[in-house]
Amino acid sequence: MATQWLYNGPVSYEIAADLTAAVHFSFIGFVIFGALLGRRSRLWMALHVAAMIYGVMIEVFYWYCPLTVLEQYLRSKAGRGQYAEAFIAHYLNRVIYLDAPQWTLILAAVVVAATNAGLYLYWYWWRRPSAS
Repeated sequence: MATQWLYNGPVSYEIAADLTAAVHFSFIGFVIFGALLGRRSRLWMALHVAAMIYGVMIEVFYWYCPLTVLEQYLRSKAGRGQYAEAFIAHYLNRVIYLDAPQWTLILAAVVVAATNAGLYLYWYWWRRPSAS
């Protein structure tokens, strides 16, 4: 009976919610630092550019990411409360102890996207081998 509780009860939902949060943080890390992978592979570059566009649109249009919805669902099934704001606002504010308004998150997303786009342009235009 204890095994049944472990696999179908609050503990399994809590673990699943924590794993979802870890995947979410990994995705955000990929959006921020993915140009390092994209520098050497067109596939990674395409995935990174798509992730950046998606990340900026999430912030600009204040959409909820499906990972946020999934994590909140799992936390509620585990008997934990849900948070009202978006994933980044909820966790990032706690990490850096800053009550950041939405416009600062939008600005940060645009700066990250512009920095990565600038890196891609630099690597493509100025660092490619000459055809001589």
